Amino acid sequence: MLQDLDILEDWTAIRKAMASLGPHRVKVDVPAVKADRHHHVARSEEGRLFYNNQWYCRGQTICINRKDEYPTSAIITTINNDEVWFKRLDGTKSKLYISQLQKGKYTIKHS
Repeated sequence: MLQDLDILEDWTAIRKAMASLGPHRVKVDVPAVKADRHHHVARSEEGRLFYNNQWYCRGQTICINRKDEYPTSAIITTINNDEVWFKRLDGTKSKLYISQLQKGKYTIKHS
């Protein structure tokens, strides 16, 4: 069995050796093509939403898709500068940020 002092000396030596090796992180450049792959055009103008070359307005039924979930039907209730409010068929209300549509976190289409 080692004495406590021997353990502390060994531990100190290991820490110094690890520090002298430097960081092990390697920065990987992401190609611009991959970063733009999920970029969608989405903007709000005069109470309407322009998304992927289609216009959406209040009262329209849409289908909302999220990558890991089942599609949801909903009705658009409000379109603001940075968010879209909708009501699901079960009566619950939620919002999507336009930035989420732009990044591809959510996608919508006409039902």
